[in-house]
Amino acid sequence: MNFIHRLKSAVGIGTPTIAIEGVVGPVRAGEVLRGTLVLQGGEYEVPVERVMLRFDEQHLTHKVPSAAAPPDRVSERSLAAAELPLDPPVLRIGERVTREFTLPLPATIEPSQGPRAYALLAEVSIAGVDPRAELPLEVVA
Repeated sequence: MNFIHRLKSAVGIGTPTIAIEGVVGPVRAGEVLRGTLVLQGGEYEVPVERVMLRFDEQHLTHKVPSAAAPPDRVSERSLAAAELPLDPPVLRIGERVTREFTLPLPATIEPSQGPRAYALLAEVSIAGVDPRAELPLEVVA
């Protein structure tokens, strides 16, 4: 059965999910982001190597020439990061784990403008496909 779980994990079937809750934008340079990360166990237990939180500067590009299509977001650099502890290091079937976080933003970030954008990203490092959440945030002066 373990082989089946590894195969599912390789293609993202039944893997855990992650979400960012409680963060409201717009945000300002030098502000401290506060929120909650929510991990939801999937169809099988998985060892979790780490949970990372990043605030990235991104570049927006429009690959589809339509106003209805959202732009592609490409991370250019990480401006702030934190690793959140997870104890125990195994996420059980259907288990819900929440972790409160604070993430100070640098005082030198530029406001969102034109192709410059920002997002808060959360990633869980597990075997197979790593679950990820992305929350776009506008930075104002």
